[in-house]
Amino acid sequence: MSRRRVEVAERRSRSAWSLRGRSSLTGLELRPSGPRVVAFVVASVAAVLAMVAPTALAHSGKQSYLYISLFDDGVEGRVEIPVVDLDRVLRVDLADAPGGLRGGVRAAQAEIEVYVSGHFSLGDDTGTWSIEFGSAEVLATENGPYAVLPYVVDESFDGAPTRFTAEFDVVIESDPEKDALLIIEDDWRSATFDNGSDPLLGFSTGLTVQDVVLDDAGALSSMAAIRGLGSDAVRNGIDIMFVVAVLALGVVLLPAGRSRSDLATNVELLGRAARSAGVFGGLVAFGAAMAGLGVLDLPDRLVAVGVSVALGVLALAAIVARFRPGVRSAGPWLTAGAGFVVGLELGRVFVSDQLDRSRPAVSLVAFVVGAVIAMALVALFVGAPAFLVRRTRYATGVLVVVAAVLLGYSVAWTGERLLDADWPIEEFANPFRVWPRNAWFVLLAVAVAAGIRAIEARAGRLRPVGPDRVDDDTPVHDAVTVG
Repeated sequence: MSRRRVEVAERRSRSAWSLRGRSSLTGLELRPSGPRVVAFVVASVAAVLAMVAPTALAHSGKQSYLYISLFDDGVEGRVEIPVVDLDRVLRVDLADAPGGLRGGVRAAQAEIEVYVSGHFSLGDDTGTWSIEFGSAEVLATENGPYAVLPYVVDESFDGAPTRFTAEFDVVIESDPEKDALLIIEDDWRSATFDNGSDPLLGFSTGLTVQDVVLDDAGALSSMAAIRGLGSDAVRNGIDIMFVVAVLALGVVLLPAGRSRSDLATNVELLGRAARSAGVFGGLVAFGAAMAGLGVLDLPDRLVAVGVSVALGVLALAAIVARFRPGVRSAGPWLTAGAGFVVGLELGRVFVSDQLDRSRPAVSLVAFVVGAVIAMALVALFVGAPAFLVRRTRYATGVLVVVAAVLLGYSVAWTGERLLDADWPIEEFANPFRVWPRNAWFVLLAVAVAAGIRAIEARAGRLRPVGPDRVDDDTPVHDAVTVG
């Protein structure tokens, strides 16, 4: 055997011994990245779990509710009355009407308006506000159905009012044992958004007129509340989470540069992650601004189709790029396109939640920041287990299988949205969306990935980072054996 081969063999032997001898208590190779990634992900999941807001309280079935939303450009809301109470005060049986309960409520629209308008008013020092009612609907709750009557205050305001008087004795006037609650659903100044369960005050016999004074919580508190809504928009949009997931998989699991087999170094991974995050995040912000500020007003279904198509294109590109390095040059363009359509979807949610009606520019910034934070967490939760398996022989299989599954979701969602159908896709997607249940998926993925890496490390099968060869620039002359 030549001296060079002996030296290479000895070097590999020492390397293998080092791998076995420097393992942690979990069996992982004692490199800073592995255990720290696991610990960081677990800590992140625990921290996010701690910040999860409690579930909203359900309707009691015994109380009526007055919802009020105050915006820079107007005031609106709705009155919700238990159907059993409405039947009694109107002396009708809405459920027995032709068309069932919904048909009965719609048929009794005029009667409901007359009754509510006689027992509900809003106003200030200038007088009582004029109120226009919308179409009555039915809200099903676990404690019985409610009749819902939306309203809009037909007055002009210089800004969202902070002081006003509310008079409300719906049902109370006929049954002194009944009461009602006033809930401020949306109000920028008091940092209240999408509030469905936290009442501000109540109405009861002898207390049917209330002066409402709203505190100023400050701009930072309002922005923090909207930031949370931005994070919720990503958490509730499972297709957006999947787009981020496939991007994270590509960053971590694709080979180095234009290679088909060499593993990317940590420096290259950081560079990839920074470029991908910069392009994607920048286009998300741009798309959200276009849709959220009214520059682009595209149909909701078209935007939804765009997101599902973007998911499919990214998933397919990840599979092809694994074996065809030339395709990787299109990565930044695909990432930019996906970021733009995701931004449009977030902007659509921003508008549908009426967040554009109070301080639109500032609100949009807070909303996008919240969405970006949520997407960064999704990327971390997907990237951490992918990083743990990337040096194992299963890395390619993980990339291909996960990307293929996401491609399947993309095809199903695209078909459903194009055909305006209602396929049971959500039954399979919901487990990934429901928090905190989906946190257990993250912890399970990290545990499985850590176990696989530990087994492969003990067997000495972890692939080296960078080119799979030993570099030695020292000239070596083969020894010549005489005799």
